Amino acid sequence: MQNAYLIHGTSTRDDDWFPWLESACAPQIKLDRIYLPHPFAPQADEWNDAVDQQIPAADGLILVAHSLGCITALRFVARHQIHDARLLLVGAFDQGLPAYPELDSFMMPAPDYRQITPKVSAATVITAKDDPIAPYRNSIDVAHQLGAKLIVQPTGGHFLISDGFREFPLALKELQRLAK
Repeated sequence: MQNAYLIHGTSTRDDDWFPWLESACAPQIKLDRIYLPHPFAPQADEWNDAVDQQIPAADGLILVAHSLGCITALRFVARHQIHDARLLLVGAFDQGLPAYPELDSFMMPAPDYRQITPKVSAATVITAKDDPIAPYRNSIDVAHQLGAKLIVQPTGGHFLISDGFREFPLALKELQRLAK
């Protein structure tokens, strides 16, 4: 059994498709949905501390992240001396969002891809052209920086339950691929 860790964004570990993915990938993959403090008023230092306490910095690490959790995952990889990290990033962005200026301070500093890419052996970025929260071009930029597999869906919004994502078979497929 492989271990993987899910870092949510401005929702909770129990929202959207996260519980479904945990059930759907078992027993081959044990997915631990990380608890993040104050998810609706996130502070980067608090989130960094929370993931450091809950995720072992081990070689072969698999991280699944959504939205604001993506930059948190990238920062985790940058901070730790690990190899063969595998990333599944959904609705990723690494810069401020014009519609959410309250997140600008969370976005600083920008991820240092020179510290990240040598540690990542495989990555997939999933985005949708109609994402109203994180413009899909931001996800394309993240994928380019990582040399990741990029999946651009024509629709899907921000892959929230309000977008119809109680289940997310594409995320399961990519997680299983990364776990091989």
